[in-house]
Amino acid sequence: MPSLHFATAILALAQQGHGFAPSTIRRGVGISSASPSSRQMFTGIIEEMGDVISLETKDDMTLWDGSKGSGTEMVIGGGVVMDGAYLGCSISVNGVCLTATELDFDNNVFKVGLAPETLRKTNLGTYTSESKRKVNLERASEIGGRNSGHFVQGHVDNVGTIIDRWVDENSLFFKISFPYEYMRYVVPKGFIAIDGTSLTVCDVKSEGPEGENWFTFMLVEYTQQKIIVPSKSVGDTVNIEVDVLGKYSAQAWEAFAPKMEALERRVKELEEEVTALKSEAVASAGGVDS
Repeated sequence: MPSLHFATAILALAQQGHGFAPSTIRRGVGISSASPSSRQMFTGIIEEMGDVISLETKDDMTLWDGSKGSGTEMVIGGGVVMDGAYLGCSISVNGVCLTATELDFDNNVFKVGLAPETLRKTNLGTYTSESKRKVNLERASEIGGRNSGHFVQGHVDNVGTIIDRWVDENSLFFKISFPYEYMRYVVPKGFIAIDGTSLTVCDVKSEGPEGENWFTFMLVEYTQQKIIVPSKSVGDTVNIEVDVLGKYSAQAWEAFAPKMEALERRVKELEEEVTALKSEAVASAGGVDS
C-alpha cells in the first residue's frame, strides 16, 4: 500500500553513509568529547567551504579480514564541521555522505575514504590539492531538529553538467544537463541537492533518451557567497541528488498502479457480464424489457 511505502521512505531517511572502517586513534589525532547522537542525515544548508588537502590512492588499506586492498582517501580542512565530530561520524562533502576515519583537531582536518562507487557516481575524484578548488561541507543534522532545506541523504545519484549560466539582476542562474533516467524525479519548484546544497528547481525540459534533458536553478545573493557553485563554469560538473521523497512516491505508485489497472479490468469484465445477463433476460422474455 502507498502508506506503507511512505512510512518506509521516512524510516529510510535515517540511513547513514558508508566508508572505510575508522582507524584507531593515533598520536596527534583525537576525537571530540561529543558522543554520537541522533545526527544521521543532512539538510542541504552548507556550513562552510573546505579545502582539499590531498587525494591519494593507496594499496595498503586494511580490510575486514586483515588482508590488504587498494582504496582512495581524501584529506579535507574545515573548522565548523570539526565541532562535535567523532570517529565514524558522517560529513557531507559536496553532497556526498562520507565517514570520518581520522580527525586532527589541532589542524582542523579530517580524512574520509572514497569507495569505487563514490568515484563512479560523483565528481570527488577530480578534486586534488593542485586543483585549488573548495568543497561544500555540512555536518549531519539531528532528526527532529529544524530543517531549513530538505531531506538530503548524501547519496548522490549522478553528476550533471553545466551547459549555461547567466545573471538575472541579483540572481545567478544555472542550466544543468542531466541523464534522462533521473529526470522523472526533477519537477518545477521541487527540491534538488546540487553539490550538497538544497535548491529549488526552476524550469525543466525532458525529451527522452535521445532528446534534450535539462533543468535550471538560481542562487540568491546570500547563497552565492556561501557555496562553491558560483565558482564553476560551463562544462564543469555538479553532484546531484534528486528528492528522495519523489523516489519513494514513484516506487509506491509503481507498486500500486498495476493493482489499480487489474481492478479496473475486473470492473469492466463485471460490467460486460451484467450487460450480457440483461440481454439474455430480455431475449428470454420475448424481447419485452421487464
